Amino acid sequence: MQTDMYLSPFSLAGVGAGIAFVAVCLYRTQASSNLDHIPTVGLSGLWGSIRFLTHSLEIVQEGYNKHKPGVFKVADLTHRWTVVLSRFHLNDVAKALETELSFTDAINEVRDFVLAPFSAEIGFMHVYVVRTVILRFAPTHWCWKNLQVEYTLTPAVFHDRYHTPVLRSQLARNMGAIYPDIRNELVVAFDEALDLKGNVDQTAELPEWKSITGVDMIQEVMFRISNRVFVGLPLCRDPDWIALNIRLIVALIKEGALLRWLPKFIKPLAARWITRRTERTNRAARLLETIVWDRQRHMNEYGKEWNDKPNDMLQWCMDEGKEDTVDQLAARIMGVNSAAMQTTSDGFAQALFLLATDPQYAEMLREEVEMVVKEHGWTKEALTHMRKTDSFLKEVQRFQGPAVLGLPRKALRDMRLSDGTMIPKGTVVSFPMYAIHHDQDIYEDPDVFDPLRFVRLEDTRQDPDSRFQLVSVSRESLTFGLGKMACPGKYLAAVVMKSMLAHVVMEYDVKLDEGRSSGQLGICFGIHIGPDPAVRIMFRKRGG
Repeated sequence: MQTDMYLSPFSLAGVGAGIAFVAVCLYRTQASSNLDHIPTVGLSGLWGSIRFLTHSLEIVQEGYNKHKPGVFKVADLTHRWTVVLSRFHLNDVAKALETELSFTDAINEVRDFVLAPFSAEIGFMHVYVVRTVILRFAPTHWCWKNLQVEYTLTPAVFHDRYHTPVLRSQLARNMGAIYPDIRNELVVAFDEALDLKGNVDQTAELPEWKSITGVDMIQEVMFRISNRVFVGLPLCRDPDWIALNIRLIVALIKEGALLRWLPKFIKPLAARWITRRTERTNRAARLLETIVWDRQRHMNEYGKEWNDKPNDMLQWCMDEGKEDTVDQLAARIMGVNSAAMQTTSDGFAQALFLLATDPQYAEMLREEVEMVVKEHGWTKEALTHMRKTDSFLKEVQRFQGPAVLGLPRKALRDMRLSDGTMIPKGTVVSFPMYAIHHDQDIYEDPDVFDPLRFVRLEDTRQDPDSRFQLVSVSRESLTFGLGKMACPGKYLAAVVMKSMLAHVVMEYDVKLDEGRSSGQLGICFGIHIGPDPAVRIMFRKRGG
């Protein structure tokens, strides 16, 4: 019964949104162009835009090879044209003001392409676009605007995001203190998600292999780790809490897609029958209420300090004193989960898939982890000494994804770049992220996955060079963005991913399920690259 709340298709609305989507496409392909001075790569018009969905890698690579270090344009359904800049224009974009080249305006236009046609259930494409395209590549403020959080959750969560600076400052201050909780939840979550107890070959007295759907398992583990930080024990392990929040994002996207097409004045009324906001909030509040009441009792009795006071986001928000009802706090936590759910899980899925392609990778990493943990234990400090682990994850980012094109900006006025290129007002520009990451002028043997690439690059410098660390951003490494719009959660993401990878290599043997090769692990759709949700990984407990 609870599942129906999130999976009921909006059939008629989906058809209507699809018609509107087609109308937008036709309008854009017929509109006049002021980009004739920029060369075109690939086909033009509607057919060129459709073909770009399934051939974006080769089209952008062709343009990159022909026009480097210049610019070119490609047809796409989102903007009609996207102008592709070279990495030599990165400084121009980084220095530009948001009122000149706007990231927010560029990413907002994705709604016409992504949200409208996929507001109904349509199998794989629905799952992939909802879980990867929207969540992984959109910033929180864009996600919440397009998810219509003001109406699908509560206006307070949308208009007063006080939790953002609170979370940022508290994580910076408390990461060392809360790392044992992260580590503990990671261990328990993997153990329960994989459920390898009793998986033993009685004849050989050795652990047996078990096949797991990689993306789904990682999403659940990631959710539990993040919610250990958000709401603590025992709620982060509650099956109802997990199901509620994992299904939440799909529901918000469907409802937001419908509300977006309505005039603003009618949205509050329409939200009453389009959304399941009240049911969601009530369900979350029922799960939270005992915890909140107990903490409020302690706060009334002892003030802001007492023995064994919880150190999680729920308590940090309660300490702010801006919200004191269970419903308000429940909506706040759900809002944070809707923005944070997918960001790190897809990146780690890609890493796990590549780890499973060659047992030598795990052996190499295991040797380092064993040595570091023996000296430093399972601590945040230990992670800084796991250079091979850091390099492996950074190489995954370079080699596998996350996008064909990245760092989009929309020109809000006519712009002239440093090389004289004119970018007319209204033009969307982007960078060939995948092509840059696979440029032989930047990286030796770029089409080879080399897990120690960044260790060697760092070792060739006489002075430590942070450019080659996982969290760094540079003209050669764009996964976490650039400049003012660089990912604000990259440090937490790095801590979690390094901890998970170190744990996996120490505790499990992994390999690809039969029938899969290393060339069949990802999916490219339009500009987006992500892990194939159908890939299954074989796990076996080590030393069992």
